[in-house]
Amino acid sequence: MTHFVLLLLAGSAMLCVNAEYLVGIGKADITGPVADVNLMGYAMPLQISRGIHTRLYARAFIVAGSKDNRRRFVYVVSDACMESQLVTLRVLARLQVEYGGLYNADNVVLSGTHTHASPAGFLQYVLYSITSLGFVQQSFDALVDGISEAVRFAHEDLAPADVSWASGELQGANINRSPTAYLANPADERAKYAWDVDKDMDILRIKHPATTAAATGVRLATGPANMLGAVAGDNAAGTQDGSLVGQKTTEDDGRGLISWFPVHCTSMNNTNPFVSGDNKGAAAGILEKEWQIRATVDQKRSHTKHEADMGAGSTRHQPGDIVQWSRCRQWLSQLSAWLIGGLKGNPASRLEDRLSLHDQTSADATSGAGVRQGFTAAFAQSSVGDTSPNVLGAYCLDTGEPCVMSSSTCGGRNELCHGRGPAWPDDTASTAIIGQLQADKAKELWQADGTAVSGDVDYRHVYINMSNYQVSGSKWTRAGVTCAPAMGFSFAAGTTDGPGAFDFTQGDVNGSSPFWRIVRDFISPPSPEQQACHAPKPILLNTGYIKLPYPWQPAITEMSVLRLGNIVIIAVPGEFTTMAGRRIKLAVAETVGHAWGEHLKVVLSGLSGTYSSYITTWEEYQVQRYEGASTIYGPHTLDAYIQTAVQLVQAMLAGKPLHSSVAPPDLRAEQIELLGPVVRDAVPGGTHFGDVVVQPLPAYLPGQTAEAVFRSGCPRNNLRRNSTFMAVQLQAPDGNWSAVVYDNDWSTHFYWERHWKLAAYSFATLRWAIPADAAPGTYRLTHYGDWKPLFGTARPFQGSSNTFVVTTNATVHRQLLAQAASAGVQSHPQGGATLLAHWQSYGLDPVTMLVCGNHISVAGGEVQPCNDKFPMAGASPRHDSWNRLCTSHCVQMATEVTEKHNTGGAYSRPLARVQDRSVMTLEQRWSALQSLHQSSVHAQTRLSSGHWYVAWWRGEALCSRQPLSSELLKGYCTYGPA
Repeated sequence: MTHFVLLLLAGSAMLCVNAEYLVGIGKADITGPVADVNLMGYAMPLQISRGIHTRLYARAFIVAGSKDNRRRFVYVVSDACMESQLVTLRVLARLQVEYGGLYNADNVVLSGTHTHASPAGFLQYVLYSITSLGFVQQSFDALVDGISEAVRFAHEDLAPADVSWASGELQGANINRSPTAYLANPADERAKYAWDVDKDMDILRIKHPATTAAATGVRLATGPANMLGAVAGDNAAGTQDGSLVGQKTTEDDGRGLISWFPVHCTSMNNTNPFVSGDNKGAAAGILEKEWQIRATVDQKRSHTKHEADMGAGSTRHQPGDIVQWSRCRQWLSQLSAWLIGGLKGNPASRLEDRLSLHDQTSADATSGAGVRQGFTAAFAQSSVGDTSPNVLGAYCLDTGEPCVMSSSTCGGRNELCHGRGPAWPDDTASTAIIGQLQADKAKELWQADGTAVSGDVDYRHVYINMSNYQVSGSKWTRAGVTCAPAMGFSFAAGTTDGPGAFDFTQGDVNGSSPFWRIVRDFISPPSPEQQACHAPKPILLNTGYIKLPYPWQPAITEMSVLRLGNIVIIAVPGEFTTMAGRRIKLAVAETVGHAWGEHLKVVLSGLSGTYSSYITTWEEYQVQRYEGASTIYGPHTLDAYIQTAVQLVQAMLAGKPLHSSVAPPDLRAEQIELLGPVVRDAVPGGTHFGDVVVQPLPAYLPGQTAEAVFRSGCPRNNLRRNSTFMAVQLQAPDGNWSAVVYDNDWSTHFYWERHWKLAAYSFATLRWAIPADAAPGTYRLTHYGDWKPLFGTARPFQGSSNTFVVTTNATVHRQLLAQAASAGVQSHPQGGATLLAHWQSYGLDPVTMLVCGNHISVAGGEVQPCNDKFPMAGASPRHDSWNRLCTSHCVQMATEVTEKHNTGGAYSRPLARVQDRSVMTLEQRWSALQSLHQSSVHAQTRLSSGHWYVAWWRGEALCSRQPLSSELLKGYCTYGPA
């Protein structure tokens, strides 16, 4: 019966339009805990999530043949550091329950973008969960729930589509961070390529069928905006594009795209506390927002033109007259959901409700943020292993000189060798630049001439035991055998994107440290056979033989090959280096030959299905830089994957299945969870959750940052997935408030903190970097949260700041600030005199207050708001370790080295280093800075005038950019570089 329904739906779809493929697209929120949880990627124990810059999403694409729509595959791109084997298993189990055998391991591929700013604790192997204190249920659930939702939305969105691909070179967005390892590859092989990283971006373009446009020439209906500022669709459960069909040279007929381009999502460095999609999340947000804005404008224009044409008595087809394709597509989606739901015994709603053609949008200002209706852009990962977005290269923080290339060290140590992004030292700006480059190239390729996709939909998948895989020699592979997992010494050295610690260095083929050999042998000494198998890697962690408390790394991985006509997607379970990716793509292309058309395109999808660290070429492995040391199955790892990929493709060509002889374990029951629960949240007597303790200034100009601090509860009480922790609201002429942006927007930062680890009091800082095109008007910042009593469940709260004016008129801006100052209005509700006395009671003198001064300046012992003469640039997310000292009662932080932002190398040459790693009081820090100035002529002569910039890196580097002056001490609001 189910098969009959599917055939009925497929036939009905053909009544709407004739197309070779059916494509469904869905997007859902996968943001996990944004507080207290280690961020995945850098393995930095102190890099704990403390807020959101951008939310994380899963973007799902289902592709089916129109002639046999049971022949389909699912491809998901998630804003996660990698895909987890356990997440994959649980998502497959959900899909099995919901759809029977329609979706399974054979035709479902889940991949990660490799952002290093997603909550950790979702992998089932020990090594990947050490810094997260084991398994984190909330991180895991957010991924499983969100990915499952995205697939469900894509399933309900399935509709005819035209599919094509295009490729083009993108310069300036990536470099090779291990060039000496790349140079170990054969010279004749390297000579075939112009670059030591792949510069080509490949995109898959999904559009409305051109035949529909030719037949109707209409613009599809568009719904009102939902809370994301996106366009809501006709079907609340599906995806509505609101776009113009039938113009191949424009963007307006688009439903979505998938881009593959190799660049590490390490633009945000290893001191960043914010959950973020990094550069690929930024690229996706840029494109999707552009499409949403254009759709909204087009909708208004269409409505205006329609009214004018109707008034003139026109009989031409209008957007309001001909919506056959839009309605047909929606009708099929709703009919499908109703019929299949009934077959499964879940007739959840009346058929007439399912077939309603009215827009369905949420009016709840705190729900629905997670799902974006409209054009969906996925920026997937490719041969990412040796790539970096830090395109200026790697430099030493202490000297400003380039690092030693072969070992990535400074003075023999790795800790001070850091890559620099294009806007260094501002990692947030660097993230935006690398994201914008990818978005711009994808947009250019969307509009460029491309290659039509045509041919069958097919797929193959297999699980592999990589601990003892026999590889046969061939034109693409070197004969040998893989090994049980192990990590080399250079693994602990880290990379230039995120250096390691202690005395490890990249390129170590000897494992020369006796101390670490003793530590290794105490944990699990490698056998001579294991060491010989991995040679020349000196084994640091013999992970394949450590089974307590459960396995440290996977023995069983997986591979998939998806075919969409003349597009082939190789889904691999790790980070392939550039040349490794080129080799496996070449092997697949040569195996296929011309069997699937003259214009075959092979792409690599990294970090898919299971995560098993890195995959280098045999030659790169011999060098034992970080990537080679992290190639866990030995020097023949790549050969094993190439052989498997060729077997998958050969099975496709022969029309035969390929069966797995092994299956991965489900280790959920064995997971250890050491992250404690939220015990309680509290506020002082006479106050409430949601109260504002630091108000925004009364007026701002575009380009400045509005900020307010609220009494809050721990964000782990409620992840607010598909919702928000903050909103920027604009007041309408009638006095009502409407949201402009939420915590998923690039312009916002939501920061949460306790003043010490076990404190019940906590604070949320809401920041809005006011865009240049922000509408003038009256705004406020609103915080949504949940607080937990000692006993019982969490309870919601919300609070709003004072209003503030955004104006483009500098004179008005000055007048508003002056009026507030003369009226005694302070950014702190206690008022200037009270605040001064309060701070001084803790021994913080006016100079200290100046250093902390985020909203205040100190002059003559009085506290005054910043004005136009001494402007406040706004809190930079990179300088929270300073800014939070001056918010609310953050005195505890004055005696604690905290976020340790990576800005020690922010200037041409640090002027001094504080070697003592012990905790310093703020007074001691400022005294050191004053002494630094007094002894440094360099600062006076070399650097330009302006504000002081104070920066720390790992509690060591104390730098000054500007000369210190008494005028500055008395009158300026000190702030970090924006």
